[in-house]
Amino acid sequence: MKIITILGIVLLVAVSIFYYCDVDHGLAPLPGKLVATVYFRGEAPQNTEGVYLVVMPKFPPHAINELYMSPNSLPIDKDTVVTEMDLPFDHYEAVSLWWYSTETKSNLADILALPLDAGNNFLPLSFDITEENPIDTVKIYASWTRVDRDAAIEGTIYFNGPFPPNTLATAVAAYKYKPEENVHYLVWLKSIDFSIDSNPYHYRLPLRHGTVNYIAVFWLPEKANLTDFRTLGFYHDPDNPDQPGKLSIGNNETVSGIDIYADWSAAKP
Repeated sequence: MKIITILGIVLLVAVSIFYYCDVDHGLAPLPGKLVATVYFRGEAPQNTEGVYLVVMPKFPPHAINELYMSPNSLPIDKDTVVTEMDLPFDHYEAVSLWWYSTETKSNLADILALPLDAGNNFLPLSFDITEENPIDTVKIYASWTRVDRDAAIEGTIYFNGPFPPNTLATAVAAYKYKPEENVHYLVWLKSIDFSIDSNPYHYRLPLRHGTVNYIAVFWLPEKANLTDFRTLGFYHDPDNPDQPGKLSIGNNETVSGIDIYADWSAAKP
């Protein structure tokens, strides 16, 4: 099973994106352009550092250098913002907005908006920049509530042994629905934390209030690409242990006791 976004990898995507944006991508001007009109809804959380336009030739991305990202944050004090990004001729499988906080490291859950295509099984909206069509346009609707995390879940993760020596990252994540397809690991992601580094590990995962239908622990080996996360375990329904546990969390509520047992045998290909 492959993931994404689980791109968080967090640390990888998040931190490396800025690195990538500082790289000189070439000497010649890029011939194409995407013009995005962004409609913000609500008010930005007080811990907002900035919001950046991200274009992905492949989705989920397999490497950091597949991403194009605006060098500066979009204005966050306006309801509507028009921004442009120069691009080479190519097919692009997704466009998104990436949110950065002043308080925490950015990760996969910080995608503020990801337009989906209702005519293509609700996969991310794709577009083409070609010699015949050098300029494309897109409308992006971004609700600040997606990153306004006013609740939390917490518990303890128990591993059945030591971390493998080739561990790159281990994460706990919460989803609105249980992912069934690769794309769901990003689209339905409510929150993720890649800081797991001990056994047992007590976690506290901030998220937006509402329903959570799947909470799982993921592992990524060294030298893996961004889609190679493996599921080690998930939170089970106390009344039906074969099924994932589901939660309904209120505003400003913290739900405790969400313990997960992670099995390293699931890390093997």
